Parts: sequence; C-alpha cells; structure tokens
Amino acid sequence: MGKSYTSLRSTLHRAHPKLAELQAKNARKREIAVKLRALRDARGLTQEEVAAAAGMTQSMVARLESLAGPVPSLASIERYVIACGGNFALRISDRQIDSEDAFSDAFVKARGRVSSDIDLDLD
Repeated sequence: MGKSYTSLRSTLHRAHPKLAELQAKNARKREIAVKLRALRDARGLTQEEVAAAAGMTQSMVARLESLAGPVPSLASIERYVIACGGNFALRISDRQIDSEDAFSDAFVKARGRVSSDIDLDLD
C-alpha cells in the first residue's frame, strides 16, 4: 500500500492558506495565556482576585487568559503579572530568540516567589 498520508494540519493549510497565518499569529497569544494562567494557578488566585489587584475587570483577566484573540498589550500583561506577585521581563535582541526560552526567562524571577516544586515551564 503505497498510499501517502498527510497530516490534517497540512491538508487544512493547503486548502485554507490564511489558516496557517492565523495559527501562527495565535501561537504567541496561546503562549502568553498559558503562562499567565500558570502563574495565577501557582499563586492560588482567582480571576476576580487578580482583577481587583490589577485594577481590571474579571472579564479582562479572562480575555488575557483566553487562548485565542488579540495579543494583549505589554502594560496589561505587566499589570496581571504584578497582581499575581510575579515579575515581568521583555527580551529584545538582534539575534534569533527561541520563543519558549524568551517566555521561560520572563518567569525566572517569578520562581523565587513561587514554590520551587511548581514548574512554570509548560513543556
């Protein structure tokens, strides 16, 4: 049986080229949302508690944690992270940056405030 199988993702991307672009765009949003939620969960906070501490509404916090949608502003991310008792960092470089390393680095300082048995790297 010499049948060649392609992944569903490959088939969808060929049929809908804009889908690949949309998925790539949403990858950054998903990474941010997962890290924010992991930090909030590690601190044992509710969305309402983070919202109150950050001066946001609960629905704003839910949008920040949503896996889809627009990438939030740096100011919103920073307010959320500080409300959770974490630290926020941004890396800008003229060399290629592994995005997972960049996001992990952003939470290195937070580890000092989060129990060492909690892994914020979601690999």
